[in-house]
Amino acid sequence: MASAKSLLPAEVGLIKGMLSLIPRPTDQKILTYFTHPDRDLNHRLIGQIRKGLRYSSIGPAQETAVRAYMLAREFGGVPDATLFVPPHDSPSSARHGRRYLLLDWWPVGQGLFSSGAILADNGPRFNWVYDCGTSSKDSVLADAIASWSFKRSGLGFSRLDLAILSHFDHDHISGFSRLVQTSRIRVILLPYLTPLQRIILALQQGVSYDDTEFGFYVDPVGYLRGLDGSDIGEIVFVLPSGPDDEPPPPPVEPRPDLEGPEEPPIKFDEDTPPDGAHGELFATQANANVRYLRRGGVISVPFDWEFLPYNDSSMLPKVTKTFQAAATNLVQEILNVPTTRSATLDKLKKLYDTRFGKSSKNRNIISLFVYSGPVDQSATMLWNASNRPLGPLAGGIRFGQMYTGDGTLGAGKQFAEFERHFRPGSRLARAGILQVMHHGAEGNWHSGLASLLSPEASIFSSDPNHKGYGHPHAAVLRDFWTFHPVQVDDTLGFHMLGAF
Repeated sequence: MASAKSLLPAEVGLIKGMLSLIPRPTDQKILTYFTHPDRDLNHRLIGQIRKGLRYSSIGPAQETAVRAYMLAREFGGVPDATLFVPPHDSPSSARHGRRYLLLDWWPVGQGLFSSGAILADNGPRFNWVYDCGTSSKDSVLADAIASWSFKRSGLGFSRLDLAILSHFDHDHISGFSRLVQTSRIRVILLPYLTPLQRIILALQQGVSYDDTEFGFYVDPVGYLRGLDGSDIGEIVFVLPSGPDDEPPPPPVEPRPDLEGPEEPPIKFDEDTPPDGAHGELFATQANANVRYLRRGGVISVPFDWEFLPYNDSSMLPKVTKTFQAAATNLVQEILNVPTTRSATLDKLKKLYDTRFGKSSKNRNIISLFVYSGPVDQSATMLWNASNRPLGPLAGGIRFGQMYTGDGTLGAGKQFAEFERHFRPGSRLARAGILQVMHHGAEGNWHSGLASLLSPEASIFSSDPNHKGYGHPHAAVLRDFWTFHPVQVDDTLGFHMLGAF
């Protein structure tokens, strides 16, 4: 039986921090976090520490550090306590102290549901979600949302700071709607499409007037705000990229304008509404609270983290000027005359099929790419733990994430524009955690892409046993085989914790 002297001061601080949690773990539960084959502690020791009979001169660790340690312990092994409670004379890694990064890709089968959070020792907390949907059975998404909600509550979050919907597939809208109904959301980020483009997407997917999600294509703002239980702050649209757009500027250090755990401000530069937006139904809604992100604009939070979206205009639904002229009146009737929407939608569908045919070859997937990472270009991952093997992240700067949704990265001009957008500030070089496009579909990829991106984790969120899709496709998987592929399916997710 090891003596009390075998505990490090950092471990004592963590034990005292656990004793301060609400609800407080039992002494036996706390004991399990510090017991390993080479050390067997008596549960009476925890009671003695709790009563102040031992180590009375050592204070409790920060709650953030305590919860991070408990999460790291779940990945197996016994992490070094000094990684979470460094000596008092050690240099702070940031103005808010040590920061912890949590990343999750939840097991939703043929779909995508990813979340992230940053916890700071002495500062605010921030959490986000990128997509929430699946075409697999509904129960896997329901279970994943429940697991995410439980973990989020355990970390002390009472709201969702940023929710990103990358594209307008009806199954993703359905899942995202469930998220909206169960969470207070400060900012929702959406790619902007004109009403005509949105309704064309609905037609391409076979969405009918009777489908619940059809209301989203008509008026996404009114649809989301009208959901039972919705509590949304701002809705921000990302405008499509343009040929004359300047590359985004390098990251700029935000001012330390917030101390403590209060809600951190979410900062971004606004743009004016695009042409045609005056006809949107939400343009006349008093409580719409709609903003448009400046092209190349960055969303930043005060502890040195940023999100840079990219709305690839080459993937917008293709419509000719002739078709647009013929369809404009029909779209306005769909927007403004609800009583005849079904019949008008049929007319628009016939017009579309006549001009473009019923083939899916004209269907493009508009999907919002988002880089998420530290503002400081030299920020270093101090350590990390995960439930799946990854490339070397600790000691390096490549822990930014590149979310791609159902996007496409073809060779030539398309990849060049993508690279041009994310190169400033070494963002692309620092994006070592990649969500592979469209579940690993061959049509959204080009040969050699993996070596261009060289990820330390290549995440495929799909159902490999799905009879209809078979994602990831073999050619894509082979391309990423030496870049640490991680399969997220309907049973096994990917979860990572690190400090920087």
